[in-house]
Amino acid sequence: MVDLAKLGLRPEEGVDPEIQESFYKVRNSFDREIPGESLTNDPDNPNSFEKAPEYTERTEALEYLFTRFTDEDSFKSILSLISQDIPIISLTEIFLYKGFTEGKWNPDLMLMLIEPTAFMLMALAERSGIDYVVMKKDEEELNEEKNEQFKIFDKKLEASENLKKIDSQISKTSLPSEIVDKLEELPKQKSLMAQ
Repeated sequence: MVDLAKLGLRPEEGVDPEIQESFYKVRNSFDREIPGESLTNDPDNPNSFEKAPEYTERTEALEYLFTRFTDEDSFKSILSLISQDIPIISLTEIFLYKGFTEGKWNPDLMLMLIEPTAFMLMALAERSGIDYVVMKKDEEELNEEKNEQFKIFDKKLEASENLKKIDSQISKTSLPSEIVDKLEELPKQKSLMAQ
């Protein structure tokens, strides 16, 4: 049994004493970051995201992503993830955040890349004949009584599901024409589930 009195603590109602002791030990440990420690990093050796970004133009960044997505190894992995019902939005977040941490783009450009990157992933899945999920619906939301905000959200989600017709209707404003042409030139792939 944990003796909180030795630590100078009073037992809190509804809190497990072991959790309270663990929290106390972590909070009073010297093995953690000091507030402001990140401001003391060596300026001669900055992190990747602290330097000037590699890409500052939207088109250049999209071409980099397209090349990365269509690389033979990445292409198979991406299609495998999409076929396992990993949402397109989740994959988009992962790729763009990873690019940010590698110093490929800054946060502003990262936000501008969300829509075209998602379109690109949807187009790759469509060309390969893979059904994809744009966004997962939370099961609890489906069971709860829907208020007005949830109804609006569902309409937007339904509209995003209609984007599955992307292969023939890629948004010209979202993707540069060079990438649209490259997407259309890609050979149609057999499904990963085909023998």
